[in-house]
Amino acid sequence: MMTTSESAEISLASLARALLRRRRVVLGFAFGCALVVGTLGLLRHRTWTSAATFMPQGRRNPSAGLSGVAAQLGINVPATDAGQGPGFYADFVTSRTMFGAMADTMFEVESGNGRLPATLADIYDVRGATPTLRRENVIRKLGSKVTAAAALKTGVVRMRVSAPTADVAYQMGRFILDRLNSFDLVTRQSQARAERQFMAARLDDSRTELRSAEDKLQGFLQRNRDYKNSPELNFQADRLSRDVQARQQVNTSLAQAYEQAKIEEVRDTPVITIVERPEVPARPDSRGLLASTLVALIGGAGLGALLAILLASLERERAVNPMEMNAIEGEFREALGELLRPWRMLRRSRRDG
Repeated sequence: MMTTSESAEISLASLARALLRRRRVVLGFAFGCALVVGTLGLLRHRTWTSAATFMPQGRRNPSAGLSGVAAQLGINVPATDAGQGPGFYADFVTSRTMFGAMADTMFEVESGNGRLPATLADIYDVRGATPTLRRENVIRKLGSKVTAAAALKTGVVRMRVSAPTADVAYQMGRFILDRLNSFDLVTRQSQARAERQFMAARLDDSRTELRSAEDKLQGFLQRNRDYKNSPELNFQADRLSRDVQARQQVNTSLAQAYEQAKIEEVRDTPVITIVERPEVPARPDSRGLLASTLVALIGGAGLGALLAILLASLERERAVNPMEMNAIEGEFREALGELLRPWRMLRRSRRDG
């Protein structure tokens, strides 16, 4: 009686013998898969990637100096402009708003007649039944062509843009940075305009309140020239003086914030620091032919080995049960014939019914 180790050795030996006998099947599958994958990789269009790195500058709220005074008056004024950190800019680069603007923009492409304007739908050869569907397909296409990631520790945002040509990739990178700067300037100026309008109204109220407090103190001093000899009048004079001082502090802070808002409203300096500007890529992106072909070679060899083992098992089963295998082959041929000629199966089912 054979032991387990002996049967295992026999199984391994028969397996190795089956693979060696059908080595052409294994090698054929391996090289066939590698050839198909390599050919598809060579036929795939080349892409060019342009990268850029930028860092958004921390924008100071024009009313930051009012935080303490405004809190005393019950007004919540944030000291910093929150919500527009590196993560916001990374999301904005890959947002639908950005992609829609890119889809509606004309870029220049090289042709036999020189540089001609073209949309990204033409550049990427995107189709659509209607102009709206075509634009939507371009936006979806850009989702895989434009990427951005933010480094939270350093505040740096790195973006990558891929296009069919090097020059178009460079133009797209420039467009995104220009769009970011334009968005920042418009947003900052609109915020400063709202701040200026609020500060102007609040400053007028503060001046009126200060004048009223000063008038009260002046009237008290005119009526009570010897108030220092009376503890009650002296306390009242101190209270009126403190009220005037508090109004003066509020008025000074509001005046400073008002002037700062006026400056911010007309400032047109960019708020994005370009660390690495987009450049025309010198070489196309790697298509990974070597890696993909090697994986296909290994995978094809595995499939060929499985087929060789299956054929060996069928051959061994035929030697043991020839009648049963003949019956299985007959049923298989019949099923294959019905699959290739479905009308015969329908006719037979109607006749039997």
